[in-house]
Amino acid sequence: MEFKRHGSNLDVRGMVIHQLLKTAGDRKVGFKKAPTVLNLNDKEKVFIGKLNESYHKKSNPTYGIFAGAEPTFRNGLEKYLADENFYDFSVSAAQQYKKVLENTVNATGSFLIFTDFINTDTRNRYMLVLTINNKDGYMVREADLTLEDIKNLDLSKVDVACMINLTRWKLVESGSDTESRTYLSFVKGNKNVSYYFQSFIDCDNKTTSTESTNRLITAIDAFAKEKGMDRTQTIKVKNQVSDYCTDCLKENKEIELSSISALMNPENTDEFREFASAETYGVSETIKGDKARLRRIKYIMYSDDNYRLEFDSELLDKDVFFNKQKNELTFKRLPQALIDKLSS
Repeated sequence: MEFKRHGSNLDVRGMVIHQLLKTAGDRKVGFKKAPTVLNLNDKEKVFIGKLNESYHKKSNPTYGIFAGAEPTFRNGLEKYLADENFYDFSVSAAQQYKKVLENTVNATGSFLIFTDFINTDTRNRYMLVLTINNKDGYMVREADLTLEDIKNLDLSKVDVACMINLTRWKLVESGSDTESRTYLSFVKGNKNVSYYFQSFIDCDNKTTSTESTNRLITAIDAFAKEKGMDRTQTIKVKNQVSDYCTDCLKENKEIELSSISALMNPENTDEFREFASAETYGVSETIKGDKARLRRIKYIMYSDDNYRLEFDSELLDKDVFFNKQKNELTFKRLPQALIDKLSS
């Protein structure tokens, strides 16, 4: 078996670490900017590789877009993509974050890390922005704002992070990509930090309930196929997920991906969460449920002494039509095997 080194599939274009110094309750913020971008050696590439790999596996990202309320970061990012001056962009963005901290009395300081990289597997380019507390002083060397030994990288030190798919963002903005609805995601390691960090990036979860539910359904179908679930298993988990989501909506509770993951595989409760939260499916940690779409997850089953009826509710209004007024159920486009049986 061949083992790949962390970050071997990443083409890292730039990385820099700045420091914001602030104590909660004090509006004064000190800004220690890095003297230059980091030299990209194996240590830096492994660090970014570990962060990238764990971003989805050890956290629940929320997917969204730029909200448009405070476009300073976005405007700076657009300028950077035009002139490719990574260091200047990072300093300007860090200064904007400083202003956000000054306006937030309870905010605390942190290290602010910017990384620009290309995933060579997907050929997508990303900007990763994160803050870390570095309380144990082992991750960042404060004297020169470089990385320490990161053999035992503890990702719980990451307060909050945002990953922007620059490739997808530009395609969506230009109208070339009409399928994608989101191009950035953020994870909340420290909830006390997340609200003012999100205002700095100006990111927002803009997925609709229908889109959010469709993403979940797509992920469920793909997961069932990848795991080789038979029809009985698939029906069972889909019905359980449908019941859970419906109950949440009735009780005005959040639909949590972690709870659905436990239903999908009780023996490995994180497996589906890691699968569905990947950028391919983009299922957020909390899901906005569309009641009508969620009903379509479930299988319709009925039997009595005369007949047994069973079909995927996804077929409703496609191949199966229910007329409540006439008390009729109509099937169209019957499979040939069924036609042959009925004809014999």
